Amino acid sequence: MKGAVLKLSCIKTLQCLNSDHRPVLMKLGSLAENCPPQKKTITSWQKVSAALEETDTPILNNIPNDIVSTHDIDFAIGALTNHITTVVKNSTRVVPAKSDRKELPSDVSELIRAKNAALRRASKYPTCENRSHARALQREVKARMKEVRNEN
Repeated sequence: MKGAVLKLSCIKTLQCLNSDHRPVLMKLGSLAENCPPQKKTITSWQKVSAALEETDTPILNNIPNDIVSTHDIDFAIGALTNHITTVVKNSTRVVPAKSDRKELPSDVSELIRAKNAALRRASKYPTCENRSHARALQREVKARMKEVRNEN
């Protein structure tokens, strides 16, 4: 189909067919009714890290201390894999890929970044100058956000 302009509405990999290359189902034409809505997965890796640091969990306590057979190795690998999968699943949430939330103007985003940097600096080096600069930026961000909300 050389030179043809097509509208691609949905791409989905077929998990049920196994081969070296995953088969792909592409729906061409107008928007497909049964195409799943675009979603995005967000994982809190800090939660994952904190949960994996806990060593006193029932799943990990079932792993024997002295592994002598291949069955014990398989059991330990399965238990560890299940534990990691559960931790990642519990620390993950699915959200819509596109939201109707409006983007902030770039000057406000830069101001918020500067305020956050000043707050980190004031926390790390608590001098009067750092604290007053952080407070001034907080007031400026608050006023600018009020303006942005009133514009909408």
